[in-house]
Amino acid sequence: MTQGPKSLYPKEVSLTNCDKEPIHILGKIQHHGFLVACDASSHIITYCSDNISALFDKSAEDILGSSLKDLLSETINQEVLKATSGKKSIPIQLKLKDEVYVLLSHINEGNLVLEFEPLQDSGDPYNYQNQLSEIVAQLNAATDEQEMCDVTATLIKEFFGYDRVMIYRFDENWDGIVVSEARASNLEEWLGLRYPASDIPQQARKLFLRQGVRIIADVKSEPVAIQAFGGKEQDNPIDLSISETRASSPIHIEYLENMKVGASLTAAIISKGTLWGLIACHHYSPKFVNYYQRQSCKFITQVFSSQLVLMESNTWLKKINKAANLRSKLIEKITKDWDIHKGLTQGEATMLSLTEAAGAAVFIDGKLKRVGATPKKKDIKALIVALQERATDDFVTTQLIEELPEMTALQEKASGVLCLFLSNTKKDALLWFKPEKVKTVTWAGNPDKKVLVNKDERLTPRKSFEAWSVQQEGKSAPWQEYEITAAEALKQDISEIILEKYDEIKELHNLLKVAYEDLETFSYSVAHDLRAPLRGVDGFAQIIKEDYFDKLDEFGQSSIETIIDSATQMNRLIDDILAFSLVSQAAMHKDSFSMNKVVDDVLKLLAVKQEYPAIKIKVQEEMPKAYGDQKMVAQVVQNLLTNALKYTQDAENPSVEIGYMQEDGKGYYFVKDNGIGFDQIHEKRIFKLFNRLVSDAYEGSGIGLTIAKRIVKKHNGSIKVKSEVGVGSTFLFNLES
Repeated sequence: MTQGPKSLYPKEVSLTNCDKEPIHILGKIQHHGFLVACDASSHIITYCSDNISALFDKSAEDILGSSLKDLLSETINQEVLKATSGKKSIPIQLKLKDEVYVLLSHINEGNLVLEFEPLQDSGDPYNYQNQLSEIVAQLNAATDEQEMCDVTATLIKEFFGYDRVMIYRFDENWDGIVVSEARASNLEEWLGLRYPASDIPQQARKLFLRQGVRIIADVKSEPVAIQAFGGKEQDNPIDLSISETRASSPIHIEYLENMKVGASLTAAIISKGTLWGLIACHHYSPKFVNYYQRQSCKFITQVFSSQLVLMESNTWLKKINKAANLRSKLIEKITKDWDIHKGLTQGEATMLSLTEAAGAAVFIDGKLKRVGATPKKKDIKALIVALQERATDDFVTTQLIEELPEMTALQEKASGVLCLFLSNTKKDALLWFKPEKVKTVTWAGNPDKKVLVNKDERLTPRKSFEAWSVQQEGKSAPWQEYEITAAEALKQDISEIILEKYDEIKELHNLLKVAYEDLETFSYSVAHDLRAPLRGVDGFAQIIKEDYFDKLDEFGQSSIETIIDSATQMNRLIDDILAFSLVSQAAMHKDSFSMNKVVDDVLKLLAVKQEYPAIKIKVQEEMPKAYGDQKMVAQVVQNLLTNALKYTQDAENPSVEIGYMQEDGKGYYFVKDNGIGFDQIHEKRIFKLFNRLVSDAYEGSGIGLTIAKRIVKKHNGSIKVKSEVGVGSTFLFNLES
């Protein structure tokens, strides 16, 4: 047999099981309201409140089982039937028994629920709207979270007239703390007081998420029972989850009575879909706030929540951006020497800089390195072993000793631990530590104290709410979301990019060191061993040409010219090879500089007007400034311009254009010509060493473009070319793309 709600309801609700109390089906409403509910399909009335006869000339018994159309006018019925599931319809104002009421309707669990509330005078609508606009303006003007909380508490107190307004924030354990308060001068201060999670049970928090704003108009008034058709309300209680007039839990009413509270209003502060906290308003006598006023409060709370999310998001983004820059520096340090331990723990930027932790450690290949204030090495290694045995990979806590009691040696410096393993084997790890933060926590009354009532031996809510201070030990400051995000991103950088390639890169690094040594030897040989005999060949050829040229036959004269030309080409090739090797080894000196000035200097160096008078040169005015090594970038421009001039000089109307353009969302400097061009399929080949796509009619070694690409790559930029045979070529490059 299927269990009904009655069988699921605790036989006796007390402090030991109040978190299971079904407060959405208590079967009662507050005394100021009236309720009628019917089947959403047939419109047969199945529920009504005991006091319904005060509104209609019919008793509850007469109304139950009748049709809704017999109770309300046709016009009202048509509006009411527009209600949708889980959402309140537009409120309807109507006059009953010479009093104006607000009719609210919604569909829930197959029931069309109608609630009637008195509409009390809300004052001048124009002034009310102005007040509301002023509140929103002041909220938007708040510069930080605390100011926003203080402004909100003060404005809501002034706007709605409650004796006390508190901004109540939940922590990670759902305990609450009063972070801001506005109160009447005769009331004691509650700012900073904490309330245990049991004061607002889980099911109550869920209902706040759904309903948003809730009032209790008179704590001492008797709630009104709901009758069901056939008298079976207790067997099949109506679900009042989003009801405006739903009665409160008897335990909560007793709790408020113990606080001497006469009426309350509570609004949910929702951040990113979760309950951040509450705006809790207390009045020490009965106080009714009508539906429209409650909607204004809901609107103000939503503005508060939106501003809160915006502030938190802006702070989070700033922290994440800062962390991203730090990670880039860390990765750059690591890849410089391929030493992860040194890269993460030494220098100005370390892994510790990513979080607000006091200490950090990296454990890789059995080697542990620390930075900042950390536990001893042996204790950290013992912690890693303990965490390796756990089922989960990553570990985050602010109370290490509570989770691992055997780690008492770490409590002072590492009550808070963030440990991320770099692989499924859990051999390597990154760790951050937050120290124990011993502090005095003040509760609103002793949260553990229970009162035994002799009459029925029932546990009741505490009666004392005087400040109760306890010293909190073994707990650190919380880990913020951005800290965990930054740490996880660093883990990903290392595990996916570095660790997987670590051994391979170390071997390549060793080979590269040997290659650089060979390159230096080769450069010396080119500069000394090759150039010396070449000078001899060229010198003797020049002597023969000067002294014996006219005595030689035509073949001999041609041979001497060939020797001299070959020597000249060989010298040029040696210069290009030396230039290429210097690009790889030279240190860069970056700064901001004018690209227009660089182009002008190169044009003068190449004596373009004298050497290529027929070529029309067009330089774009005011190109964006560049950032890099000016001498190296000038070499790129010179090489590209030399190519353009060389392959354009024989064109019918030769022209070369130098400028800056946007392409695919990126900026590029370009050198464009209308020369011979080449097939685009050779785009990659053209930048390779000693590759030439033209005949010997055009001199060159095939190194110039390779040098240009190497310089651009050294600047973390990109270079590419667009070309078409007989139309020309456009070379594009940028720096630090």
